[in-house]
Amino acid sequence: METSSSPLISVISCAHNEEEYVDKFFPNLLNALKNLSYEIIFVADRCTDDTVEKAKKYNVKIVEKKQKKWINGYAESLQFGFSYAKGMYVGIVDVDMIIPSNFFKDVMPMLRGNVASVAAQVITYPDTLWNRLMYAWEKTYRFAPLGRGRYGAARVILKKALDEINGFRDVFATDTDLDIRLAERGYRSVSTSAVKVYHARHMSLESMVNGQIRMGRGRYMVGYGFMRTMGHAIFRFRPFILGGWLMEWIKKVE
Repeated sequence: METSSSPLISVISCAHNEEEYVDKFFPNLLNALKNLSYEIIFVADRCTDDTVEKAKKYNVKIVEKKQKKWINGYAESLQFGFSYAKGMYVGIVDVDMIIPSNFFKDVMPMLRGNVASVAAQVITYPDTLWNRLMYAWEKTYRFAPLGRGRYGAARVILKKALDEINGFRDVFATDTDLDIRLAERGYRSVSTSAVKVYHARHMSLESMVNGQIRMGRGRYMVGYGFMRTMGHAIFRFRPFILGGWLMEWIKKVE
């Protein structure tokens, strides 16, 4: 941990068998935290590969989650990491993210007034065929009626606001649920295109379909209706989101 006159920021990074990304992730994260007061809480979620051994090289706090009790293991890991956080700010940076050196220095000053959460713009790193297809699809956000959503994989949140809503809940749309509950407390969540973060995970057709299904299930969990979800599925060319929503709806009516 570096020391400075800046307030402490607690960075939570969750990993489930992420050995491929650890050595790409930490150098960029540590560079972005240079000259700041920070703690890194690395949540290893039931890892069976070399994720933990690789993370030990970087002298960070490693907390291991040995079992899954929540439906959404990622949300559970975030809450587990949050229970250790001591900072004025809580940073959420996933291990498959490549953040720029200005990430914290540019995002943290935006947390003023009633703004309690600021998310960076996440862009898929176009190094494989499926990643290039996702990268191209993401450019259509500029024409989307509601624009780009605020995603939780690279954001900074005021800890006192997280404390008020008791942190994270067991839903799939973790980021949307967070924004909704912050808004109920009078806070705003914003995103900025001035800070761009690359998503380095290698995509596949299977992971893209599963991601849509999870998002659809998450939309149902946070209360998004059928028509709104269908409109998103059609106009954003993401049909499996509707399938995920229907899966959760069927479970509730059975």
